[in-house]
Amino acid sequence: MITIKSPRYHDRKVLLARYRLPCGKDVDIEILYGAYKGKYKVKNSVICKSALETMKTRNGNSIIMRAVNLDELIPIE
Repeated sequence: MITIKSPRYHDRKVLLARYRLPCGKDVDIEILYGAYKGKYKVKNSVICKSALETMKTRNGNSIIMRAVNLDELIPIE
């Protein structure tokens, strides 16, 4: 399960690090804070069609992230 502190509200996206995503499988995520707090499932087809974004880390490296739309998350509980 991938834990996320809070989603990006201005464009209603959740950022998932690409290196944490298993190949060809659905992913369970947990949002810890905010209005969308809870556990969700993300289908592999949704992950594949979501946009790629690069993000800078604290030490200057870049990480490739998948920006998944909040409307496409499936609540587990």
